[in-house]
Amino acid sequence: MSNSPLLLGPTIAATRPLKVQVGGHAGIETTEDDSLLIKPALPREIEFYQRIAAAGDHDELSKLRNWTPKFLGVLKLEGQLKDSNAVGDGNMEIVPVHGNIVPEDKERLVLENVAYGFVKPCILDVKLGTILYDQDAPPEKQARMIKVAHNTTSGETGVRFTGFQVYGNDSSEPILTPKSYGRSIKKEQLPDVTEMFFPVSSAPYPSPPNSTETSDSGVSKPQSGLPAILLHCVLTTLQADLEELKATIANIEMRMVGGSILIVYEGDWERAWKTLSMPSGTATTEEEEEEEDDDDEVEVEIDENGQLVLESIPDEAIEEEEEHQALLCSLSLIDFAHTRLIDGAGPDEGVLKGIQTMIDLLRQRKDKIAAMLPTCDA
Repeated sequence: MSNSPLLLGPTIAATRPLKVQVGGHAGIETTEDDSLLIKPALPREIEFYQRIAAAGDHDELSKLRNWTPKFLGVLKLEGQLKDSNAVGDGNMEIVPVHGNIVPEDKERLVLENVAYGFVKPCILDVKLGTILYDQDAPPEKQARMIKVAHNTTSGETGVRFTGFQVYGNDSSEPILTPKSYGRSIKKEQLPDVTEMFFPVSSAPYPSPPNSTETSDSGVSKPQSGLPAILLHCVLTTLQADLEELKATIANIEMRMVGGSILIVYEGDWERAWKTLSMPSGTATTEEEEEEEDDDDEVEVEIDENGQLVLESIPDEAIEEEEEHQALLCSLSLIDFAHTRLIDGAGPDEGVLKGIQTMIDLLRQRKDKIAAMLPTCDA
């Protein structure tokens, strides 16, 4: 995932629903600039992010900071707008919250949006693991999720492709594939679905930036997918990241139910081509930011303009605005609502199996793309 600086001012602008969500539960919002996500969260997921943030360098859990979205803190619901639909003098009154509130609405995670900075983000959510139910789930849900694992690719391979979106270089809107499709496919179809998410253009190389391929009539020809040389770089990088992630998770004693890998790569040819001149297209470990010694809670108020104001952000977290680092691709581990750390339990073998399945699928796709690359004859 991205390790570039995350810029944060003292005020988060008014939020809006996330425009496209390829997986997970509904209700995620984003700031107007798309840099941050505001995610409804259960206490266990909040605790998991806090434990990752607080883990010392000697703790294996600290290595997950390289693979999870940056955790900015927690929004706590202290009040709500009174008569927000009423027409008045333009002033808004904040009133205390009363009555029963579902846990997800009381606290929300503030996370980095790992797709931020991509011009045309191609996004895939892959559900990991062979066991899809929490140990506290009622028997009827356990039976239902066992059946889901058996009837989908989860039980046999440890992965289930949920939704994904792919951009064409000539298109301003992505092609969306819904979660229902991922539930319908069989193990034998996984390579075909991988090819759908990683399509290759008919052009063997990318054209120079700012140029387009034209037909004899002079009309630009649409191109779907990245050129082979760019796609090969994406697959090579993601395969290496998956292997490193697998090695990390193999040393952590946890059970991860309902967790996912989120893959993002750049679908814009010009932007993707520029990233090749950078040292790396995805995150590598750099100096970790100094961890705060509080509970990572952020008090929230709503100002007179309807903006969310974060009260407990330290001054050092506010940096001068810079251009967000361009990335070729990104790989993140997400969704920890049903993740448990269990001493003595060993690693989650179902999750490791799923990561190995993804490594194999990407290797197969990469080998196929490699055959399309030009060779240098002596």
